[in-house]
Amino acid sequence: MSNQLSPNPRSFLMSFPVDSLTMREAVDCVGRCLQGKDFHHVIAINANKLWLSEHNSALSEILRRAELVIPEYAVVWACRVLRRPLRGHIGGVMLLKELLPRLDKERFPVYFLGARSEVLELLKTRVQAQYPRLVIAGMHSGYFEPGQEKEIVASINQSGAALLFVAMGSPRQEFWIERHRKDLRVRVAMGVGGSFDVVAGIKNDAPEWVRHGGEWLYRLLQDPGNLWKRYLKTNPWFVYRVLRERLLANR
Repeated sequence: MSNQLSPNPRSFLMSFPVDSLTMREAVDCVGRCLQGKDFHHVIAINANKLWLSEHNSALSEILRRAELVIPEYAVVWACRVLRRPLRGHIGGVMLLKELLPRLDKERFPVYFLGARSEVLELLKTRVQAQYPRLVIAGMHSGYFEPGQEKEIVASINQSGAALLFVAMGSPRQEFWIERHRKDLRVRVAMGVGGSFDVVAGIKNDAPEWVRHGGEWLYRLLQDPGNLWKRYLKTNPWFVYRVLRERLLANR
């Protein structure tokens, strides 16, 4: 039985599920989850995560059983090339930003896990200035020892948070969420990569005019030391796999 939350039929890319949604539909899906009782894992899928999933069976399984899989632009492009167009480009940081006013309005408590302590403090200051009714139930840096994990899970549960944003990068954030799925009492957990730096104002989000294909280059220019190897490895592989799938489909 499918565990998907999207109101639309799922698409598939390289055998991995992708939910076809508009941003409004994605926000509404998360909103419905927050009103329920079950746990839901939301994953943003992009070229890098597909590459990682191809080389890591544990991540591959996590991606396949996630309740909501939102597409970043590379996946939207790939599905268009394969003649399986998606309804929208969502992306992790975009969905996080769109959820904040909903959380502010409906008073759902949120917990931020990840990044450095000073980043979290900047994030808290900026978010509370913009959304004064937003309930930040708790925060914890992403730099901790494995022996602290039970303590962190207990802190999240005791905070009463309904939604947990985890900013540890992939695949660490996805593994962490799934490892504690049965223990966490939040209703939604979502890995958001480096989004805390963006929301805190340390890094700039890609402007609208580069979102349609140039987002990866914009990120690379901001953080070349950490990203150049990733893009050099994953981008050519991704384009090759998409074009190969298109050619095989035409035979």
